[in-house]
Amino acid sequence: MPDSGNLYGPGPVPRVAFAVPRPTVLVVDDDASVGRSVARVLRGAGAQLLVAESAADARRVLAAHEGDLHVVISDQRMPEEDGASFLAWMRDVHVDARRILFTGFSDLDRIQSAVNQAGIHHFLHKPWDNHYLTEVVRQAVEQWHLERENRRLFLVTNDQNEALRELTLQLEAKVAERTLMLQRATEAWKGTFDSISDPLTLVDASYRIRRANLAAAGKADDDIRRLIGRKCHHALFGRETPCEGCPLHTATEGQAGGVEITDARTGRIWALRTWALRDDMPAGEGEVVCHYRDVTRDRQLQRQVIMLEKMAAVGELAGCVAHELNNPLTGILTFSQLIGRGVPVEDVPALAADIEEAARRCSAIVKSLLDFARPGAAPTLLEPIDVGALIESCLNLARVQAKSGSALELSYEASGALRAVRGNPDALKSLFLNLINNAVQAMGQRGTVRVVATMLPDEAVMQVQVMDSGPGVDATLRDRIFEPFFTTKAKNQGGTGLGLAIVSNVARDLDGRVDVHNLPEGGACFTVELPAVTDGRD
Repeated sequence: MPDSGNLYGPGPVPRVAFAVPRPTVLVVDDDASVGRSVARVLRGAGAQLLVAESAADARRVLAAHEGDLHVVISDQRMPEEDGASFLAWMRDVHVDARRILFTGFSDLDRIQSAVNQAGIHHFLHKPWDNHYLTEVVRQAVEQWHLERENRRLFLVTNDQNEALRELTLQLEAKVAERTLMLQRATEAWKGTFDSISDPLTLVDASYRIRRANLAAAGKADDDIRRLIGRKCHHALFGRETPCEGCPLHTATEGQAGGVEITDARTGRIWALRTWALRDDMPAGEGEVVCHYRDVTRDRQLQRQVIMLEKMAAVGELAGCVAHELNNPLTGILTFSQLIGRGVPVEDVPALAADIEEAARRCSAIVKSLLDFARPGAAPTLLEPIDVGALIESCLNLARVQAKSGSALELSYEASGALRAVRGNPDALKSLFLNLINNAVQAMGQRGTVRVVATMLPDEAVMQVQVMDSGPGVDATLRDRIFEPFFTTKAKNQGGTGLGLAIVSNVARDLDGRVDVHNLPEGGACFTVELPAVTDGRD
């Protein structure tokens, strides 16, 4: 598996050729993970590593070490003794060892002191790039070797001075070449940073910009050199105070964050994401990488999608209302046709009453729609309902609606004494009519529909089962039949896919439930469970 790098030095471990075989490198850092990371990279490059977690620990390691020490890398910020003091001691004790200091971007004021005090040869910033790290160490080993070679050459006879000068010139040329390579690598990283089209900034805990790419300077409409040191909310958004919901301090505590910011000057919307540059800093300190992305167009498209969804919802609502009105209108048509065909006079009042009842249901449905369209309108009052009588009424309507010559058997039975159910009579009637009509349509006007009502053992829930002798429900469709507009009927059969969705919604609104399973002897069984009126409730 390829090496994917680590927290401090991303990238694969490079292979290099050192000026001496297996050079010895001492790494001193109070963060053990840093020492392990550097050791893993340099061992992979072919170096021998000594690792210490403090200056005192490093002195003990050096006391036990035999042989040359080529390079020492020390962190600047360490308890008890900082890196500059330790490297100053190294300069006096191990004269030949090349001294490298780890620094952060916030340590720039200490660099001059470190140079004067310890004679530092190189600096490394955290986090580092593995290639850059190994290149710096390789150059340090080469310089150690060159100094040893120079001292040896200065001891040769005067006849060899000319060759020595030539070699010195060659070595100086190599050093200049390597320096140029490092400069080009730095420029490459800077170019990569500036080539990112979204604004990127490095911000400290006081909201001041420490680094920024060209896109950030463009967003601020300012020269990138003048951008450094300004507060991010003022430079980028013209605000005197931090942006609302700014996740900067959350990020300094090691948690990535995000927020959307509206630029009051332009009206554009920016999505801000933040990450801590290092996760080993004390909470509330350190620097945070801020990435800004213009999401104005995305939000406009979202609003358009929401509008389209609202339009679709209006269509669904219209279909639902049409489906709900269809049942009572069918009753009105049926009873009107019976009167028109000359039924006995004594039957006319009963049919007229049924017509009046169906018309009243139409009015109630329209009223419910109007209440739904008026936010804050008072909800429909629930009342105790005799479910048995309501089911009988639904079965009678289904019998009247049955086609002439059909062979349907519709029956109802109550298992034991039933309690009333608190609900809306029109909603419950719609629930049971949809289940009965669904069963009749599944059987094709021939078969048996049984409706059985019973109280569950705890007497707090009524269970109503609507069973038919039809083909049952395909197992692959059971999870979908209660979805709005899902139907297995052909288009010419007039199925809207709303009947069972209405059943599910009514049961849910009354704090009940509905499910379906197939009977062993064939056919489907829809089970509805509704809370019953308990003692002490009217």
